[in-house]
Amino acid sequence: MKRLAAVLIGLSGLLVSGCFDIEQTLTLERNMSGKAGFTMKVDMEPMIYFMTQMKRDMEGKKGEPTKAELDAARKDFLSQNKPKPGNDFEKDKKEMEGKLPKGVSLLDAKFLDEGLKVTVSLLFGFDNAAKLATIKFPKKSDTEKTPTSGPPSESPVDSPFDGLTLVDEGRTILITSKVTNPMAEETAKTPVPPDADTMKQVEKMFGNLRVAFKITAPFEIVEQNATRKQGNTLIWEYGVKSLQTMKPEQLKQGVRVRYKK
Repeated sequence: MKRLAAVLIGLSGLLVSGCFDIEQTLTLERNMSGKAGFTMKVDMEPMIYFMTQMKRDMEGKKGEPTKAELDAARKDFLSQNKPKPGNDFEKDKKEMEGKLPKGVSLLDAKFLDEGLKVTVSLLFGFDNAAKLATIKFPKKSDTEKTPTSGPPSESPVDSPFDGLTLVDEGRTILITSKVTNPMAEETAKTPVPPDADTMKQVEKMFGNLRVAFKITAPFEIVEQNATRKQGNTLIWEYGVKSLQTMKPEQLKQGVRVRYKK
């Protein structure tokens, strides 16, 4: 039981920011201008079930959580994480626009709070794709909530294109971006390594985790390591299973494509 409690404490950041579906899109013109999208969907329902089950286990109870227990957990969560008023998000949008680097504009921003499901969508225009990596939004203070309606924490929204690099090689252009494994990063921080049973429950909770990156460009492809291709769009898409089976060198290489100008 002590091991379980320690693991839960260590996984607190993952429980807030890990149940997500993140998709980044990059649409390039020949002059390297274009549009970039960032969408993050968070579903807290699996976390509600996970925490309720853990509470039962720590109280020595057997079996699955009851409907009444789950309903109470949902009610408690929603009472502590009320939806962000629309005018607050409009204020956030203006603050975002003021923090963007020169040559990058915020074309659209949407925030949808459905209680246990939250979606943040951002669309940027840019004159040079290399500037996307410099987008940095200030982190919330200790008294504020993140866009995912959870406690203050580091969020992918703070730096939506962190790790994206574009290198002009003369006749070619190399585009790379890191691939992160949030489960591995967070479980590595736990004071006590999760045992097999606990990891199975964590994996079940994050079974719908998805990370995707899409690049659409008018250039000839020299080399690429995308998971699939649709027309002139390269797609890198990963879930819990694929991230766990990727070798360290694959994670390090991440998204990679070389185009001929």
